[in-house]
Order: sequence, then C-alpha cells, then structure tokens
Amino acid sequence: MTSMQDIADRLNISKSTVSLVLSGKSDGRVSEAVKQQVLKTAKEMDYHLNELARSLRVGSSNLISVIVTDISNEFFGQLTFNIQEEAKKAGYLVLTINSNESDEEFEQMSRILISKKVDGIIAVPTPDGAAALKMILDQNVPLVTVDRLCENVDADYVGVDNYEAAKSAMQGLLAEGFKKVTLVRLDIDIPPLNERQRGYEDAMKEAGLASNIKCHRIRFGEGWEDDFDNAKESLKASDAVFFSSRRVFTQAMSMANKTGRLPKDQCLFCFDDVLPYMNGSRDVRYIEQPVAEMARKSFELLLSQIQGKEHTPGRYVFPTKCISGKF
Repeated sequence: MTSMQDIADRLNISKSTVSLVLSGKSDGRVSEAVKQQVLKTAKEMDYHLNELARSLRVGSSNLISVIVTDISNEFFGQLTFNIQEEAKKAGYLVLTINSNESDEEFEQMSRILISKKVDGIIAVPTPDGAAALKMILDQNVPLVTVDRLCENVDADYVGVDNYEAAKSAMQGLLAEGFKKVTLVRLDIDIPPLNERQRGYEDAMKEAGLASNIKCHRIRFGEGWEDDFDNAKESLKASDAVFFSSRRVFTQAMSMANKTGRLPKDQCLFCFDDVLPYMNGSRDVRYIEQPVAEMARKSFELLLSQIQGKEHTPGRYVFPTKCISGKF
C-alpha cells in the first residue's frame, strides 16, 4: 500500500508537504505547482488515505455501527437499511454487526468497535446486554438503543409500546367474537416478546377468557419443528392464533404448508408485516411498526451526541398500526 512517504520520496519533497496537500490544508502553504504534482502522483501511485490513522489524529472516523441480534430478521434488516440511508446523507458509513442473540458476542463486538474508534453505536441489546451497554457509555461512545429497553442503562431508547400494541390488537380481535385465541412466541426471554405476551394475557383476562389463555413457546433454533408438533392439537382448536413475531409466524406457515395444521378459516395475527409470506386467501392481521421513522430518530439522536450537543437521554416510543383484511 502506498504511503505519504512513498509519494514524498518520488517527488523529493518532505512528507509534511504531502500531508498538507492530501489533507486539504495546503492553501497558502504549498505552491500550486507542487500541489498539482502531489495530487497527480498520489493518483498514479493509487494512494488511499488511511481513515483509521486519520481518525486517531482528528478524533472522528465518520463511521458508526449498528448492532442487531439477528440480521436475517426482516425487521432488523429494514431498520439497518433505513439507518444507512440517513447516515449516508450526513456523510457517515455504517458497519453492521450481528450478535446472534449472544451476550458474549455482543460484548466482544462492542469492545472491538470501541477500539476502532467508531463515532457512535446504535444497538439492539442481547437478553443480558446491559453490561456491554454500560461499557460503551463508560468509554464516552455515543449510544442509542433500539427495540429493546434496558431499564437500568442511561441511554436513549427508540421503540414501540409492545404491551399496549398487543393488548389493543387483542381487544379488537376479541370484540369481533374470537374467544379461543392462542399465543405462539419464540422461546427466548427478551422484553418485546415478554411484553407482547403480557398484553395478550391481560386482554384475555379482562374479557373474562382467562381459562382460554394458551401460550406455546417455540425454540429459536434446532427443535422448533418438534415444538410446533407438540402444539398442533391446541392450534387446530383455536379460532385465532396470535404470533408474537414474524420469525415464529414464518416457521408456522412453513409447517402449515407441509402438513395443513392451521385451518384455512382460522384468523392469523402477527407482529410486523407478514403479507409477503402468504400464498393464499385467508383472514390475516398484523401490527405494523414504523421502522423508517424509528431508524430516522435513532440516527438523529446519535448524530446529536456525536456533534456534542447538550443531551439528556430519553425514551422515544412510536405508535403502531393494526392492518387487517383477507390476503
């Protein structure tokens, strides 16, 4: 890789002169003829500015990172895409990291990002990721958390009210006459899924249907098909099924397409848009999260911290919308 010293040696001038030209600080300090020689030679020698070295000198890398728990999850994919679009407008590159729902990986990646001098981090915390978040804050790295709220971490949070969204949607479903509503969720204890289950249960209790509450937990990885198999009779007896995440919904549809275990006249309800996964007409509803707005707010908060503006961490909760129809 070509260095500034290589260019200086080729032109028989000092490295400091080359540095002034390539950093854009040569006006009035280096003649126009020398400036043009340096720029021409840098291009001929395929010189590229070492951004990490520059960041160590000036304290800014123009690089931020987004850490998500599962990049294959469409919600996180959309979130990351929209953050990248906002960052691009402000001249920032985005490095996306996948923690695989691992606290250990989340902390390890956070340490690496800190050492690489990223300007800020937008993170979806892992189940017990509070320690890593506090480490980021202790290193004075700007931080915004998304989707999952860590109560004991003093950082900005952007998300939705999962409890109220689930409860309100369930109340609408029950008002239509559905009584045997079963909840299906991933077998992983994270705030959004726990809050959605609580909203489901409270709506059922308040409707006098506590005895009809049924919740099936499906494993995140290997063994999920067995979990669905164990729940098949319960699911068939339900007049509606509430899937508390898109991932568990797609798993269910995969099983249904193979075995027909979900009756065609059954109402299916889910968090996040599931229409792309439908291959026939049936009663489907879903809770829509404003992903683009959440991404925009997340980057806005991060940029404000990066720019050193006076800032008090806050919670920014966006409203959801229920979409229904036959698809």
